[in-house]
Amino acid sequence: MRSSSRNSREKLSVLGLAAAVSLLLGSAVQAGEQSHSFVMTAYSNGKGGPDLISGDYAAAGKVLQYRASLSAFDGSTNSTNRCVALAVTKQWDAARAACNEAVRDAEHEKATLPSYQYWARKLENDYVAVALSNRAVFHWMSSDSAAAAADLKRAEALSPKAAFVERNKAALEYSHLAVAQVDVAAK
Repeated sequence: MRSSSRNSREKLSVLGLAAAVSLLLGSAVQAGEQSHSFVMTAYSNGKGGPDLISGDYAAAGKVLQYRASLSAFDGSTNSTNRCVALAVTKQWDAARAACNEAVRDAEHEKATLPSYQYWARKLENDYVAVALSNRAVFHWMSSDSAAAAADLKRAEALSPKAAFVERNKAALEYSHLAVAQVDVAAK
């Protein structure tokens, strides 16, 4: 469960950067066609985050293979980063489990948010949208466009203006016409 500690404020401050970083990575990879590539969003200040952002997915996987202890801060950050690392390295079965876990963790953290932190509900929607959007990219990578579309629809309902959701929706639409790419962006 999230708290209003300094760590959670740091995570919240990083949330605003995701849209800009997502678009920058897309333009760096494929100028002019950034809306045609998928993006998986990782938390740069989470476990394995720096390795994911630098593209060292093997190192991120090693850091993320160990489950967090019960006292560890923010399980959804770790499970989201684990989903990204495993999906990008095409460890399909483990990635499916990790992406499902990321969605469950984010939804659980939202559901257990104390009533006095009602102000944070919108941010929790964004965290669930990140997990759903990442799982949608995983579904697309594993050739399940229907599941990808369903997850993106849920992500859009939670966070309708999120750049990573809009970009993945555009990539999914384009993927029906041509082969799309996957990038990893910081969150």
